[in-house]
Amino acid sequence: MTFDELKEKALQAAGNAADAAKQLALISKCRLQIAAEQEKIRSLYTKLGKLYYKDFITDEEPDEAEYEPLCDNISAHYRKLSQL
Repeated sequence: MTFDELKEKALQAAGNAADAAKQLALISKCRLQIAAEQEKIRSLYTKLGKLYYKDFITDEEPDEAEYEPLCDNISAHYRKLSQL
């Protein structure tokens, strides 16, 4: 094996390692975005549950104007999550 062949193999290996590192960074970034979206959804579900419980305890009729923005926001985060 000549020096040029060794050099070419080393360059290929370095290129493959760089590509793998880029791919790993992209995957990690996506995982962080997914985790952030899931946390936002959990937080919104908590707010929705607290609102429902408040209405339940006070024996109030649920007000759709209070629930709808939370539900729409949850749906938007699920759509973003499915894109990721």
